[in-house]
Amino acid sequence: MRKCVKCGLPENYADIRFDKEGICNYCNFYDQHRAVIQDEDFLKEKFREKIAYAKKKARENQSKYDCLVGFSGGKDSTYIIYQLKHKYHMRVLAFTFDNGFMTDYGKANIKNALEKINVDHIMFSVNEKRLRQQYSACFKMMKNFCAVCFHNMHYYSYLLAHQNGIPMIVNGRTMGQILQTADETYRLEPFETSDNLLDFEHQMFLGLEQKARKIPEMDYLEEIRGIEAVSYFAYHKISEEETRKFLEEKIGWQRPKGISGHADCFAHAMAEYMCMQKHGYPVRTGELAVLVRRGEITKEEAEAELLRDSENFQELPQEVKDRFYHRIQLKK
Repeated sequence: MRKCVKCGLPENYADIRFDKEGICNYCNFYDQHRAVIQDEDFLKEKFREKIAYAKKKARENQSKYDCLVGFSGGKDSTYIIYQLKHKYHMRVLAFTFDNGFMTDYGKANIKNALEKINVDHIMFSVNEKRLRQQYSACFKMMKNFCAVCFHNMHYYSYLLAHQNGIPMIVNGRTMGQILQTADETYRLEPFETSDNLLDFEHQMFLGLEQKARKIPEMDYLEEIRGIEAVSYFAYHKISEEETRKFLEEKIGWQRPKGISGHADCFAHAMAEYMCMQKHGYPVRTGELAVLVRRGEITKEEAEAELLRDSENFQELPQEVKDRFYHRIQLKK
């Protein structure tokens, strides 16, 4: 199989194209914009400007909060909430979407973090029948279910921010996640941000949102605009290991034991398995390619990581599949 000579992305990767030197369009885009994407001082200053504007807007709106942050109990969202409160002195409202896939590990991390960081928090769920309809429809149409979780998180974040006059939503997408399919700057951080749900999901789902939009049970709140969505890690460079060590020291955060992937979601293994079945490559393929472009890992190291993921998720125990299907199936 043909692969990009620089980052190693395979020829069956989403919308990939190669130039005459065998370099993919995503590498060429990154190289074209490297000066901005890797200018840490510029990015931090840009983030500070966004923070100042959000505080100003919150005061004008007479809002109790400056920003809203989705909180899963994982290291990224925990780290962001801590930094926003203690480094940037923001009034943070954290919220958690209980989608039925939460693990005891994730719930314990949320409880511990809230006790140590002391921010207001909302945990919510949605109508169970409606949620199962969304999972079933999305699974049948796209062989994907993560889009439903993400969409509900984003949907209710915009709705909650709108109802409370909160001008900014901060998320925990990494640079790898942001840039994995980036070959234009439209609504792409750090070049542009989104102020509505549909534009935000455009870069995240690469057109998938237009398919999801056709599902009757999905709504995109197209009347709500003017709330800026900001990805914290688009403006701050920190490694996963640095994040873990910071949280362990500051709040006694616990690393998952014997769990690969997202320990706060029991369906993560199914997401990996379905990606392998549908695309032939692991979920992290694009993310690791970004790390190669950034010089954080070598192409060979990325290939070794992907080989491990492929071996881990090529097949799953039947009980893992049964638990997932039981969760999403429509009940009579």
